[in-house]
Amino acid sequence: MFRTFRNRLLFWFLVFISFSIVIIGLSYTHIKKREHILQRTEAIEQSYIMLLKSVKAQQDFFSYATKDQHFFRTGDSKYLDIYLKLLDSTRSHLMQIDFEKEKVLSGSIDTIKMDITEIDAVFLELIEQIQARGYKNYNLEGSMRKDAHWLEKAKEIPAADILTLRRYEKDYIIRNERSYVTRFNRRITTIRKKIEQNNRISKTRKDNIIFYLKGYENKFAQLVELDQRIGIKDNSGLKQKLEDRITICEAGFSDVVLKSEEWAQEEFRGLTIYFSVIAVLLMIVSIWISSLIASKITKPLTDLTLHITRFVDSNFTLETEHPVARTKDEIGSLTRNFSFLKDEVISRLKFFKQKVDERTAELATANKRLLRLSEANSRFVPQEFLQNLGRKSIEDVELGDQVEREMTVIFSDIREFTKLSELLSPQENFDFINEYLSGIVPIIKRNGGFIDKFIGDSVMALFPKSPDTAIQTIFEFEDFLESFNKKLKASNRRPIEIGTGVHTGSLILGTIGHDQRLETTVISDAVNTSSRVEGLTKYYRAKTICTEATLVKLKNKEAFNYRFLDKVQVKGKSKTLSVYEFLSPKETRKLGYLDDYNKGVNFIKEENVTEGIKLFSELHNLYPEDMAVKIFLDRCRNYIEKKASSWDEITQMVNK
Repeated sequence: MFRTFRNRLLFWFLVFISFSIVIIGLSYTHIKKREHILQRTEAIEQSYIMLLKSVKAQQDFFSYATKDQHFFRTGDSKYLDIYLKLLDSTRSHLMQIDFEKEKVLSGSIDTIKMDITEIDAVFLELIEQIQARGYKNYNLEGSMRKDAHWLEKAKEIPAADILTLRRYEKDYIIRNERSYVTRFNRRITTIRKKIEQNNRISKTRKDNIIFYLKGYENKFAQLVELDQRIGIKDNSGLKQKLEDRITICEAGFSDVVLKSEEWAQEEFRGLTIYFSVIAVLLMIVSIWISSLIASKITKPLTDLTLHITRFVDSNFTLETEHPVARTKDEIGSLTRNFSFLKDEVISRLKFFKQKVDERTAELATANKRLLRLSEANSRFVPQEFLQNLGRKSIEDVELGDQVEREMTVIFSDIREFTKLSELLSPQENFDFINEYLSGIVPIIKRNGGFIDKFIGDSVMALFPKSPDTAIQTIFEFEDFLESFNKKLKASNRRPIEIGTGVHTGSLILGTIGHDQRLETTVISDAVNTSSRVEGLTKYYRAKTICTEATLVKLKNKEAFNYRFLDKVQVKGKSKTLSVYEFLSPKETRKLGYLDDYNKGVNFIKEENVTEGIKLFSELHNLYPEDMAVKIFLDRCRNYIEKKASSWDEITQMVNK
């Protein structure tokens, strides 16, 4: 039966399965016993929690329902419903607890059940007394107030006496002090004597008044008696009794929880010892069986393993050594098969290595082509555009992809490029623009921006971060223009100037087109506004103009010099824009009189015509080329000559 390794292994496998079944059965029994123990302890804890919650519901009832007219009108309260549900849950959890063998715990739980019953009885009695007492216009207090309102209308009783009675009544209800009861009784006795001694009142009327006085007095006395019996305000009477029962019950519960935890620990300790002994015995038997099996199969398998290890370490190239088949069972057959497999592997690996080398060369060539293609694609679709769309590569871009972002848009344009291009051949035009853009683009990228598109000699760039970087980029353009214009002068060409418009706002980056032809673009009113603002640079003879939307977004305004230009209504816009000219450190001429200029603007804002026209006249005489100075001077004169209706004169830009 045990001549083959298969049969021997099957036998030992069955032995192990038997041990495993025993262990599983023991584990299952252990788990069930633990669960049974935990269920009882958890039931105690849950019932304790439910009791505490029901006590909280009682407190909520005293705090809110006793002042809720709906309760006194209908007898219903959500706090009572909550209390009853929690109390039922407490009793339900206690019913699940079975400590028949633990007499001490069983007796304590029975005591708790009785305490809960007493708590419920006292609480229900409290509810009945509270409802009988009433609140405001309901029950006893409501009836008492009706008598008081009748007496207030009785003209035979001085209003001051009734007001005094009502004040004593309210002071008692608020402060719950016996002194107000005594004052109330004295005052009502005095009023009754006055009525009895007043001969001008008919006997029938007198009896009627005294009837309501006695009713008011008796109901007030009943109210006082009920308050003392209830004891909510001074924590006496039934309220004190309720709290005492709750305290006793909570103490009993705490004791039961501690005892149940100690009982559970003892039970767990006993279970652990019992199952540990069984587990150790099974482990000893398993080790003995494992050693016996190992002694039978270790030697041939060890030899085979060593040879396999040497074969693997040689990168499957070891051809000189072969494992020796020492037995005729399955292990011997495995050894012989491995020898055959080893030879086959070596032969196949030689063949595969040749094919892999050929394929590797092909893949390397294809990878180089892919890298060149990826670099080419990034020239047409900026990587920053893909990042904002949440795409890793251009392959992931689909028609309709779009995302909304707040960015700063700059439009930069070469002044009078049309005249310049007329003097150049087509090839010279392309060379000129490419040389110019080769200097501008790196500055934009270095400051965190990226190019959206080139429109002839114009550049549209986006800055996802703060507008400060966009302004700094424009100032760095001037450093490049200095060196670029030197080259133009050296080749007898006219130097160039650029105008730049800046606006900050929300825009949508996305893809438009067709399934077979896509284009990335930016759609936004902010883009159009930036383009229109760039057109203003020609009118105001300024290098850089920004909107107020950009100005307010600057993180470090103090780092820049700027001045207010105008409120304009650009083409295609119904609303006006406040625009500002930003001055680079190289514009020393305008910086020299910037303070006087700003002072003149403040005169205009304050409608100080005389000082404004005087200051701007001086600046215009000194700097006649400054278009902004001329505009403010003309507006001052127009206002004086009554050619303008107000200071809010709007410059409407008909052209771009």
